[in-house]
Amino acid sequence: MKRAILLLFVFILGFVPGLFALEFGAVIKGDINITGQDETDTSGGVLFAPWVSVLFGEAELYASAGINTIIGDDTFAAPDVLRLEFSYRLNPMVSFRVGRFTWQDPSHLVAQGRFDGADFHFDLEKFRLGVNALYTGLLFKNAAEINVSPADPKDYSGKLDWDDFGETYFAPRRFLTSVYGEFPGYPSGKGVLYAGLLAQFDLSDADEAFHTQYLLLRHTLVINKFDLDLAGAVEMENTDADGLRFGFAYSLTGGWQPPTKIADRVSLGVAWASGDGSATAAFFPITTEAQSFVLKPILSGMLIARINYEARILPSLKAELGGCYLVRTDSGSFTAPYLETDSYPLGAEIIAGFYWVPFSDLLLSAKGGVFIPQTGTAFSDDMPVTWRVNVGTVFSF
Repeated sequence: MKRAILLLFVFILGFVPGLFALEFGAVIKGDINITGQDETDTSGGVLFAPWVSVLFGEAELYASAGINTIIGDDTFAAPDVLRLEFSYRLNPMVSFRVGRFTWQDPSHLVAQGRFDGADFHFDLEKFRLGVNALYTGLLFKNAAEINVSPADPKDYSGKLDWDDFGETYFAPRRFLTSVYGEFPGYPSGKGVLYAGLLAQFDLSDADEAFHTQYLLLRHTLVINKFDLDLAGAVEMENTDADGLRFGFAYSLTGGWQPPTKIADRVSLGVAWASGDGSATAAFFPITTEAQSFVLKPILSGMLIARINYEARILPSLKAELGGCYLVRTDSGSFTAPYLETDSYPLGAEIIAGFYWVPFSDLLLSAKGGVFIPQTGTAFSDDMPVTWRVNVGTVFSF
């Protein structure tokens, strides 16, 4: 009986494409980082991840999992579920997804990446609303980049230990819930306003849990060859030790596409996040997105000014050249070797990169950069120039 049911399922899946559509393949990603300062350090990773997608009517089931190999002083391999998502459109107005999927907060300043949970969308014609509940404690810690709360006693920096899998594999435990909206047409049908409320609950073993709430806003505007992106976040944290405190962050990016023969773009941007002070708390992003290529600070307690130029030299080849200047907004959120003064200017970075797609299923990339501490005043005079080179590839089939 079981064999007959299985054969019937295979028959339907293979010969009734109107009911089912099956696609499958695999993705191989690899990258190597070489960083130089006092000595050269090599790190990187290799990911092999098969995937399968099943479409049936208004529903889709997508699953992708594989082996993530972390290369460094302690090289190890770990299983990683990249995506396990079931999505369904109930009607033209309501849809939802559950499982493990990618999500980004409306401001792009607080949380972005993979999460476990449920996400509901409501398309109300003139605007769209969403509500979700997300969890981070089942993610692979080395790939999730979840920010550790200030009082969390657990060390997440070590490698995977199979004899102590539960304590060395999983990311910091956070529960997130948010309501957010997308309001197109402001102003004059050319801009889009994004807004949301987000609450983060610290489920770690800290003696004092670190809960935060956020008001999130972002506005994008495109007029002819110009584009503008303005975002802000207000964070509220309430702890027994410090009482009610507020943190803030904003970003502003403007771009221009010159009237040249190639497709290119020049952009200027600035991002700022409050530091720990008498009137403000250090802004706490839930995910630790690096704000520069070489020094790689997160947004907490930082001011970053950027300039970038990118050009599509050939249909398959894109190049970029840019730089940024980094300034602390407090003396404690960012730490690094040679940081011996209370001065806030850190210095400048210069980067260049190439991205080549010789075939539709193959991407090759190379990026390099230098951080010049002598352009700031926060590092000691004997700090050498720091450089980093990254070479990567993505192959899908």
